[in-house]
Amino acid sequence: MTGITIALRDVPSEKSSAKSISPAGTILVVDDDATTRKIMETILKQRDFEVLLASSGQEAIDIVYYQCPDLILLDCSMPEMDGFDVCRRLRADSDFDDVPIIFLTAKSSTEDKVRGFELGGSDFVTKPVDKVALVARINTHLELARGRRQLRKQTSMLEGLVENQLERLSQVRNGQVSLLTDPSQFRQIKAAVRFLPALEAGGDFYDIVQLSDNDFGFLVADVAGHDLGTAYLTGALKALTVSFTNETLSVVETFVMLNNALLKFLDTGQYATACYVKYSKANSEIDIINAGHPNPLLHLSDGSIYYTDLVGDVLGMFETITCGIQRIKVNPGDRLYMFTDGLTEGYPNAAGKTGNRSFGARRLQEQVSLINQRQFSITRSVDYIVDELLNECSGTIEDDVVVLGAEF
Repeated sequence: MTGITIALRDVPSEKSSAKSISPAGTILVVDDDATTRKIMETILKQRDFEVLLASSGQEAIDIVYYQCPDLILLDCSMPEMDGFDVCRRLRADSDFDDVPIIFLTAKSSTEDKVRGFELGGSDFVTKPVDKVALVARINTHLELARGRRQLRKQTSMLEGLVENQLERLSQVRNGQVSLLTDPSQFRQIKAAVRFLPALEAGGDFYDIVQLSDNDFGFLVADVAGHDLGTAYLTGALKALTVSFTNETLSVVETFVMLNNALLKFLDTGQYATACYVKYSKANSEIDIINAGHPNPLLHLSDGSIYYTDLVGDVLGMFETITCGIQRIKVNPGDRLYMFTDGLTEGYPNAAGKTGNRSFGARRLQEQVSLINQRQFSITRSVDYIVDELLNECSGTIEDDVVVLGAEF
């Protein structure tokens, strides 16, 4: 067979786990075009990947059963068996659940992407490929796959090891925090974030993404649960955010793809709530979509305060979701506050009882009104909100807290 880098003369009848040792990992490139295969091989070998090559869908399946790769780059359009069919065949075998599949396509229609993700694909890369972006995505999905395997391994190890849990969680938190975006890197916008986990690691997550010169995305999410496994899932959210928050996708398309990916990644009973805001600086408007998450608050430049009122299904639980969507015009000086339920449910009432989200929303509105009177910067405003919550709770919170603020 042309284009194969391993011999298949002695392919065993049973699946083999034989694998060569490579510093960066083993990548299977599947494409019927020899030039594309050669280009991919050159790019990957320069970065210390072991490369396997297949020129057809059936050849790819044979190789995977002989030597399961760490990741597959799979051409969508091939004769006889296209990339979608290959993906369907592989995902039907649970032995290959953790192998990321990145589709290679000369077109990038939303329909193809949705179909690919529904079949279990991990990402799409448009040809001709940008080699820097390609390698970045490969590394992201390899790390995600490693994290999922590590999650399973850690979950089994934690049984009966409660005394060691805090130490392990502390290590995870360091990795979790390293995934979170520093707002100061974006000079075109004024943004600030406070992230406060109730345990050493938690399920709250945020990201700020520059979609283009004039477009930004703000995501705040909360994965149900607060154990070690939940903390690892924030790494998955980071990888998915990188894949699905971009200039070409609407907020609806972003959440459809997030939901499809989380359906395949989360275990039964797990889910995530999320709110995503896409800001167009050129159009002076924001698109907001909500999936079962606390609604953001807008503090307008005229001093008034506006709560959005959007409802939606959570992510990762239902195959088809309905989410609340709203487009709002913004003016210079308007501010957006996004947060997780640890904030609004964390304010204690006069009797010291917490958990009332409506009461917490009113308390937050009072805090923002005080911020307006004191003319705090956006960074000082976010700090003030979190510090006041800690003050009212005597420094002890029962749930993770994320507060993200942005000034337009």
